[in-house]
Amino acid sequence: MVKKQFAELMQNNPHINHLIVFDKEAGMDPVKDKIRDSGYDHIVDIHKNIRSTILKFSSHASSSTYSKYIFRRTLLVKFGINLYKNIQPVYLRYFEAVKQFGVIYDHLGTEVKFTHDDLEKVNIALSNALCRIDEKMVVICPGASFSNKQWLPERFAQLADRLIEKGFSVSFHGGQKDVDLCESIINFMINRCFSFAGQFSLLQSAAFLKMALLAITNDSGMMHMAQSQNTPVVAIFGPTTKELGYFPLPEKSVVVEKMVSCRPCTHNGLNYCPKKHFRCMTEIQVDDIEEAAMKFLTIPN
Repeated sequence: MVKKQFAELMQNNPHINHLIVFDKEAGMDPVKDKIRDSGYDHIVDIHKNIRSTILKFSSHASSSTYSKYIFRRTLLVKFGINLYKNIQPVYLRYFEAVKQFGVIYDHLGTEVKFTHDDLEKVNIALSNALCRIDEKMVVICPGASFSNKQWLPERFAQLADRLIEKGFSVSFHGGQKDVDLCESIINFMINRCFSFAGQFSLLQSAAFLKMALLAITNDSGMMHMAQSQNTPVVAIFGPTTKELGYFPLPEKSVVVEKMVSCRPCTHNGLNYCPKKHFRCMTEIQVDDIEEAAMKFLTIPN
């Protein structure tokens, strides 16, 4: 079961037999009835909130879940007390919920399946923009769900200019809410650049990121989307830390962060800096990101 706005991410996955779509506007009753009437034996709950708990109990099926470490997380974020002994990303904690079935991580990362039509639509969009489609494309995703998780726009612009001057083609991407942000960054730039923010669906975004030689992102959904396509990632982390569980997979990724004492100040993100200095992001320099990016890039001839 998945929310309506994310259902397309699952629709082409060959490992899924049936997809139950939750439409928030329709309420919980339709999915409660569907789950109960389908006669499921067991429910694996990797969301573990009030809604999923209600659905479990109304189904009469057995269930299993995982530890969200809420107490430890609260102590770390609110009081700076770190009780995390073994730091484990959330995607590995999920396997606690299926341990009884002998399911273990295959070390192949995450996956999102796009179609040929998705890829074709992306190719047409790039062609219409006269964007160079080759193996030298770097995609920058400067958005995030909260503003304090976003690196500075003018520094993204400087970074993009440097990469273009090294011979790479650079494109910006994000959701509809990132359109203005991407355009503002391009306005800071010296070199010509392209933005495809708001132009692609989720699956088309996956196809687009699959084409990239490298994705440079904040702590955002696009970071995880890039990794689902096995595209290397340079991830910029400010107010959040690895203890919270959302760092990228270690394979083909570099996290750039500064060890500011007030981190983490939030679990999900905020639209302001509680300390009003934003040092977790302002101390990250263009040189830091460029150095991390060049670990995955070879300057074209």
